[in-house]
Amino acid sequence: LTKCPATFVKQRDGACMTYRRPHIALAEDRCSIFDREITAVHWSPPFEGPLCLPPEDVDEYYEAYADFERLLNVDLDVPSEKDLASYADEFTWKRKLKPGEVLIFNNRRMLHGRNGFTVADGVKPQDGRRHLVGCYTNIDDTLNTYRVGLRERQPCSPVSILNVGNGTTIVP
Repeated sequence: LTKCPATFVKQRDGACMTYRRPHIALAEDRCSIFDREITAVHWSPPFEGPLCLPPEDVDEYYEAYADFERLLNVDLDVPSEKDLASYADEFTWKRKLKPGEVLIFNNRRMLHGRNGFTVADGVKPQDGRRHLVGCYTNIDDTLNTYRVGLRERQPCSPVSILNVGNGTTIVP
């Protein structure tokens, strides 16, 4: 999953994207303080397009794909895969947002998803709605705005901020 590029396709109103990249991106620079640091995870089965690999790589790719999917699936009920399911359960954080709450995260560093839901007792199924708004921003612009704001509030104090999503370099 770090070597074989997957194809991702998103075609709908306002979106016309097709790109190929490995599911797991590793740091390319030799200066990383971590050996083979994961810098991004690209996992979106609903948007996966056709796999374009040499035939000799297909079986190994799908084996790795299935193993990774089992690591993510906390609802797995296959007896031989219980260790993977317990790993997924141990490292999964769940939060039900309340109206007005905001969750902000780096889309490429936090693997995320949503669970199905049921409507409350007494509510008609057609009246049960989930309202979730996504907003995307460029990490460099966002960090710049944040750093400038910090500098304006604390002009005499140097500020170091971890470059999340761009490796682990501290930039003052």
